[in-house]
Amino acid sequence: MISQNSAVWYLNNELRDCPIPMAPEGFRRKDRAPHDFVFIGHVPVRTYKLAGRWQTQQADVVRAARRVAVLPWDPQDLVSPEPGAGGQLTPDGLAYTSWRTQMQGLVRTSAFGSACPCRAGSPKKRQPASHTPECLLRTYQDYSIACTFPVRALVRAGETWMIPRTLAHILDQRDAEERKLLSIDHPCDSCGASSPENGWRTPTSTGWKTTCPACAAATLRCYQQQLQGIRYGRVRESGPSASDFLCATCPTPRPATDWDHCHAHDLIRGPLCGSCNTKEGHGKDFLQLPGSAKHLMRCDECHLRRALPPHHRLAALRRHLHLTWGVTDCDGALHMCVRTEQADAGSYDCTIQCFGLRSSSPDPGPGSFHSLRLTHQEAMDILTATVEEGCDP
Repeated sequence: MISQNSAVWYLNNELRDCPIPMAPEGFRRKDRAPHDFVFIGHVPVRTYKLAGRWQTQQADVVRAARRVAVLPWDPQDLVSPEPGAGGQLTPDGLAYTSWRTQMQGLVRTSAFGSACPCRAGSPKKRQPASHTPECLLRTYQDYSIACTFPVRALVRAGETWMIPRTLAHILDQRDAEERKLLSIDHPCDSCGASSPENGWRTPTSTGWKTTCPACAAATLRCYQQQLQGIRYGRVRESGPSASDFLCATCPTPRPATDWDHCHAHDLIRGPLCGSCNTKEGHGKDFLQLPGSAKHLMRCDECHLRRALPPHHRLAALRRHLHLTWGVTDCDGALHMCVRTEQADAGSYDCTIQCFGLRSSSPDPGPGSFHSLRLTHQEAMDILTATVEEGCDP
């Protein structure tokens, strides 16, 4: 077995002459990943958790790198990276286009960045199609998927983006393999019930544990502010394990993995599953979860001061704008659908763009967007409303 850092060394050695834009440093098995494989191009490589660290077989890494390195590469043989353009089909007939959708999202969001010269002119002209290769590369050249750098391979052809056929094939194959891995059934460890879409799996120090909602509800405790006002350091040293409780924000019973706490005041807020805890830490999309505002206000100090944690304040503005101007049933990530840039005097320039807008908007339809400026007072009113939502009994 070798460590992930050693795997990166072997990848750099095997791929040093490969013309395909590869990202060996992207070989990382994340703790919250839905399966135990890391992709090198289109080839899945199994990882194993030993003594709390993810490791892999040297032979598997070398074999995967060589399978990618021998592929033909013609940078002039281009295809469209648009969603649905040659993608794999799911059983219901819809195109499985995860990498293609990611590329579309990068082009769309970077086109509205403050540093992009394509923003010049009226809002009607500020469409992603006018975005230049230089601007996109400057922003996302290090964005990696499956140990590749797809943005570096994008080529502008007239009003559309193109990508070398070989890289599109690699990523389409990777998506197909990813879907197979996600579709593998993982029955409940206790009762044997079939798990839908890996939703019952929980990461532990020794690997994955699968617990259905019924077994979770029957065996785990519901958190009822038993540790309110207690400092995280004390609980970490001698308190109960978060794994004895249900996640405090998941709508269906799910085992918790971590004690979430306010980093500003070091006070316990409650137990969260790995997914919810990661979202809280990032601060971008946590407020999309039901009951999330109440959870954040379980810190006694935040509740007393009537203030959201700093890294959730922009998300509160995005959530309000998304609910007001976004597509009614849009479940996209807040930070992808809503862009906020601080302007003068505490105001914010905001852009809302889902796959369409509400029919009441002045410019409805797929691909359109709405832009506005929030004044400082309007922003403060939104934050106050979010805090009051969290403080309501």
